[in-house]
Amino acid sequence: MVKQDWELLKEIRKVKKLSEEEQQEYWTNKFDKLDSSDDFKIRNSFKTLKEGNYITVFWADNIPYHLNLTNKGISYNHFISKIRSHDFIMKWIFGIIATVIGAIIISKLGF
Repeated sequence: MVKQDWELLKEIRKVKKLSEEEQQEYWTNKFDKLDSSDDFKIRNSFKTLKEGNYITVFWADNIPYHLNLTNKGISYNHFISKIRSHDFIMKWIFGIIATVIGAIIISKLGF
């Protein structure tokens, strides 16, 4: 999957927090504002997410009508958020280790 697909998955997760009526309004407005090129791209992303079993989607009036995240779609977002939180910790630990190694090298060289 390409970045655009993952961004759409993230957007779907955000929109799913809205009421059903607000979700319909959101997707209607989004699709109304798209030019033909962007419309083609977003529909391909929906297709990719559906074929990858990240979402289920039924269309009405040429927009997503009934849209849900599957367990795979939910767990992927959860997995990514965990990785991002651990990424900060790993950078912090690496910084400490690099500082200690640098201090050891400097002390051995006699600076």
